Parts: sequence; structure tokens; C-alpha cells
Amino acid sequence: MVITPQEYRRMAEECFGWAREAQTDEVRQCYRNLAQTWLVAASWVEDACRQRSQASSLPRRRPAPKRKAA
Repeated sequence: MVITPQEYRRMAEECFGWAREAQTDEVRQCYRNLAQTWLVAASWVEDACRQRSQASSLPRRRPAPKRKAA
């Protein structure tokens, strides 16, 4: 199963919501840290997809022709 950057961002928003409702600063900070982790993951996936897309659009080198043994 592939998780999209949008899904990671949705999970981050949920964590931010839980942070707003948290009863203690410690729990609030934990949810904020988790949200930040989801946002980093979203950026990482976007970058990886972008790099893969750019790599696939580059012209491929043809292998050198094989020489016959003398």
C-alpha cells in the first residue's frame, strides 16, 4: 500500500488537532512532534517521486557495441 503525501499531511492535521485538545503540555508536544514527522515524511515522498520522475525523463545511454573476439 502506497501512502500519498496528501495522506501524510492529513495525518499531521489530525495530530495538530489532538495537540489543541491535549490536557498537558507534554502530550501536546508529543502530538506536535508526531505531526512534524508526518510533514517531513510527506516532503520526503514528494522529493523521491520528483527525483524518480526526472530520472525517467532523462535520455538513456545506449550500451557500447560488443566487439568480436579476434
